[in-house]
Amino acid sequence: MCLTPRPSWPRLVILSGLLAIAAPIAARDLLTLGWLERIRLEPWDFVAKAKLDTGAKTAAIHATDIERFDKNGQKWIRFKLALDHRDPQSETFLVERPLERDVTIKLRGKKQSMNTRPAVKLEFCIGRERYQALFTLVNRRKFNYPVLLGRRFLAAIAVVDPATKYNAEPTCPKSKDH
Repeated sequence: MCLTPRPSWPRLVILSGLLAIAAPIAARDLLTLGWLERIRLEPWDFVAKAKLDTGAKTAAIHATDIERFDKNGQKWIRFKLALDHRDPQSETFLVERPLERDVTIKLRGKKQSMNTRPAVKLEFCIGRERYQALFTLVNRRKFNYPVLLGRRFLAAIAVVDPATKYNAEPTCPKSKDH
């Protein structure tokens, strides 16, 4: 006589249902990126180093000469991107984008200190795919890398391996706007 109860059909159905729910999560095609990657900003064909920071909520990019203006009744932002963010003499190019919103950022290491930054959508290539993300504009001259990609963007596309870098060179086709 067997004292161990046999699994009943309802239990098997519940178990298989739970496995079906978990499978799509595990099977998602997420990139494995290193803590540092190269991205190509579109349509300018400009390659920049990006630090992938799961501790940061938003993405940020080094921008100077940030200026707000109105265009056709909408709020826009004009700013410069530098080929070398740490060199004040570096070649720059002028970018104009609609203002998506102002983002309040909690400043690192400062008690109760907040900063408001304009945010714009920018298109870029990482690996073989093209993405669009919301970037806050800030002077990152004192930082090692001109671009920071935060968890709002990363959660949908990648897992970050902190032991590696440069896992996904930007090889997607160039933008047609270029």
